[in-house]
Amino acid sequence: MRKPTLSTNLAWVLVLCGGIVECFWVSGLKYANSPFFYALTALGISFSFIAMIIACKKIEVSVAYAVFVGIGTAGVVISEIVVFNEPFSLVKISLIALLLASVIGLKLTSKEKEELIVVAEVTQDLGIDKILELDKN
Repeated sequence: MRKPTLSTNLAWVLVLCGGIVECFWVSGLKYANSPFFYALTALGISFSFIAMIIACKKIEVSVAYAVFVGIGTAGVVISEIVVFNEPFSLVKISLIALLLASVIGLKLTSKEKEELIVVAEVTQDLGIDKILELDKN
């Protein structure tokens, strides 16, 4: 039986969802005031990091983490301004726009691990990985 494989698109969806959830749990760190909200914050932290761990099995860690943190940073700054009445600053918004542009540029210039994944799947399907393990012993 073949193990299900993670597609690159699904890996990026996990990074995006993890980044969005990060916006909520970071705010939870500041505003949680009851065991229920502390538990929600812990659940958010767990979900976002598990999503990142799974996504990084398919996509480049440095780019995935930059996107994850960029989404979280931008989301938290914007939510602090919109929801929690933090002072609006044109400098903050400009720097967030620069951060997002940099993260998008990094994502567009990254190489996916497709070739390595294909090689790993072929060696597994052909049983070559088992032969290589036997040769090591």
